[in-house]
Amino acid sequence: MNAKNNLAVLMLLSLASGAQAASCDEDQGKAPQVAQKIDLLARLLDDSEPLRRAQAAGDAEVLAKIDEARATMANARAALDDGCITQASSLSSSGLTIATTAFRKAPAKNAMQVRDEYEEALQLSTSFLLSLGAQPEQQHALSADDLVGIERQIERAESLASNGNYAGAARLLAPVNDRLQRRLAEVLSNKTLYYEKAFANASDEYDYYKEQYEGYLMLLRTAQNEPPYSARSRIESLLGSASGLYQEAEAGASAGSWDDAVYKMQEAVGHAEQAVKASGFTY
Repeated sequence: MNAKNNLAVLMLLSLASGAQAASCDEDQGKAPQVAQKIDLLARLLDDSEPLRRAQAAGDAEVLAKIDEARATMANARAALDDGCITQASSLSSSGLTIATTAFRKAPAKNAMQVRDEYEEALQLSTSFLLSLGAQPEQQHALSADDLVGIERQIERAESLASNGNYAGAARLLAPVNDRLQRRLAEVLSNKTLYYEKAFANASDEYDYYKEQYEGYLMLLRTAQNEPPYSARSRIESLLGSASGLYQEAEAGASAGSWDDAVYKMQEAVGHAEQAVKASGFTY
């Protein structure tokens, strides 16, 4: 008897589900806009700065709200997949509200965190400029005026930072890094980078390649998408080799063995570049 009742309940649920799906036969014209809203929520809940700040704080109430926003986002995607545009739109709006409320409750960044963000952004600008500046002009597609403008923007940021305004300095560097990063990604997708440059001494040459290496690592950290599963073991192997070469180069530099240090750092740069390419880097 219980089995029959259970079967009846399952049949009713199935019918109800089918009726609900049928009721979602809506005009799909607004589906792209709703999908964009869900994608925005996904970016906020994936690896955004407010999310990282909230996670670092570790407040249980805030983290619970973030989990609630993620569940709401999953429901919104499911509704969109079922053609329920109105429901998906409502759920995505609700998810955005929950997420932003959670982020507002997270503690603000302290002065040290703001300064660290600026210094990382400045290092990123320097590394990207070095990478692009070493390329033939026709490849990096940045005119002399472009480069002068970028350098002036960096100088303005440094001026603000020198007066203690690290948040403003970081904001000035954001569009610079955005542009340089896009160009470097395009160059990487086309061919191997050139590294032909005259140096005053071996120490300067070593520092140049070290900046290249660190720039590639930052480029990987800023990629929005996970690399293809099939490429992950190769990327891990390449980065492991690059790290080992980097450590050997640092040891050589510390001992004053500049020729060996430069060679090892060049090799580290090559392995890191291959890892970036294997990752199918996307910005």
